[in-house]
Amino acid sequence: MFGQVYRYHDREHIAAYFLWGKIMMKWQAGALVTCAFILMTSLPSAWATSNDTYGNDGPSLEETLAFIKETWEACATMHSGLQRMIAKDGSLWHMDRMAKVDVVVIPPSALRIITRLNELKKLSGIFGIQSPAEKIQELDLNALSPNVSSEREGENVNLYGIRLRCARGACVTEWLASLVMPGKPMHELKTGKVAITSLEELAYEDRAPKDKPGEKKGEAYIPVCDRATVESLSHALTHAINKAGGKKPLF
Repeated sequence: MFGQVYRYHDREHIAAYFLWGKIMMKWQAGALVTCAFILMTSLPSAWATSNDTYGNDGPSLEETLAFIKETWEACATMHSGLQRMIAKDGSLWHMDRMAKVDVVVIPPSALRIITRLNELKKLSGIFGIQSPAEKIQELDLNALSPNVSSEREGENVNLYGIRLRCARGACVTEWLASLVMPGKPMHELKTGKVAITSLEELAYEDRAPKDKPGEKKGEAYIPVCDRATVESLSHALTHAINKAGGKKPLF
């Protein structure tokens, strides 16, 4: 029923709305003053149509949630490639992250976010740690703060994510389950000797995440595929949280 409400051809209007919102925030801060005229004259006609369609309130909550779901779907399986990471103790690690995010919309304003993630970390190319897992996070947007954080894990690193925080207390329920590769020794998988090429080929080590008790948390972190997408999703989630009635923390 929810899918019937959202019209696919409106996606370009919604994307243009969030793109323009992102540009306007930067322009107001002074970062894009010199480019304002060029951007205003070169943006596609979809922007003008979206302004006419949505007015000052922007897209509806239903349309925005559909946009969020489809944007994460478009990320598909994300690969960071081998990235240099400096640990807190100063040691040099190389990390390769693979992630896939599926979003389920639970009307009117809740989300179930299913993330399959594998991180392969190598210390100086010798010692390896690999930790494939599936994480399920359930949250209602009306309990979140509209202050959404878009994050990048270090300079010149192709690792991006969105962080959502509760306005008060612990409003995110999280389940976590380890994953294994059928037929492969656990030790070889955990030390990175077995290469994971597809997250879909992995199975639960013990039980599915929701077969275990969930843990209440005050925030949720979700991987995103690139810089442009993380900025678009950040703006869309802020809009959706405001639409759902989310409030800033008291302090």
